[in-house]
Formats: sequence, C-alpha cells, structure tokens
Amino acid sequence: MEISGVSSLLDLQKRVATESADTAGTKDFEAILSEAMAKKDDTELKEACDELESYMLSMMFKQMKSSMLSGDSLIAKGDYESMFEDTYINNLCDEMVKAGGIGLSDAMYKQMTNTYAAQMQISDENKAAMANEAIKIEEEV
Repeated sequence: MEISGVSSLLDLQKRVATESADTAGTKDFEAILSEAMAKKDDTELKEACDELESYMLSMMFKQMKSSMLSGDSLIAKGDYESMFEDTYINNLCDEMVKAGGIGLSDAMYKQMTNTYAAQMQISDENKAAMANEAIKIEEEV
C-alpha cells in the first residue's frame, strides 16, 4: 500500500469536512434570515447579519493564512493544529464583529430593513387596493 495514497485521502477528507462546514453556516444564515423577516424581529436580523460578517471575515483570514509561505519545518503540522487554527480564526472573527467589525453587518442590516419596509408598504398598498376592488365588485352585484 502506498503512503502517498493515504495522505491524499486524508487531504480529501479534510477538504470535504471544511466545505460541508462552510455550506452548513450558509444554510443556517438563510434559515435565520427567513425566520427573522417572517417574525419582523430586528434583533434576529441583526444577529444574522453579524454572523454573515463573521463568516466572511473568517473566510478572508483563512484564505490569507493559506496563501502565506510556510517554511519547511522539522515537524509537520498535524490535523489538530490545523483545526485549532481554524477555530481560533472563527473565534477571533466573532470577537471582531462584537467589537464593531468592518461595518458590513451594519450596512446589510440597514439595507435589509429599508428593503423590507418598502416591501411591506407595497404589500399593504396592494392589500388595500384589492379590498377596494372587492368592495366595488360587491356593490355592483
């Protein structure tokens, strides 16, 4: 059995685990956002925007880390060290967002609340117009 085959299998397994964790975060954000919009809950919407900003910062930092040259060392990095670094980056990004972040969360929150308010106004106007049409039809009959 070739050892290179085992290492490539481990690399594939790590990539699949990382990608599935990344898509799970996206699905959670979509679910939170839909629920917040349905409940008209601004705190949940703000939390969802914060989570998305944290996720984007995390992906940016992980990409920057992967692009750095890592010198050949005597002892290769293990799986646990890589997991620790990823977890550390995620927690660091969460703390950055709590401290104010880069403003992405605030911009998204303002945009979504403005858009949602406009949609609700249009919806209310449509409901009123439909009610008026129903009244006119009933009067004609």
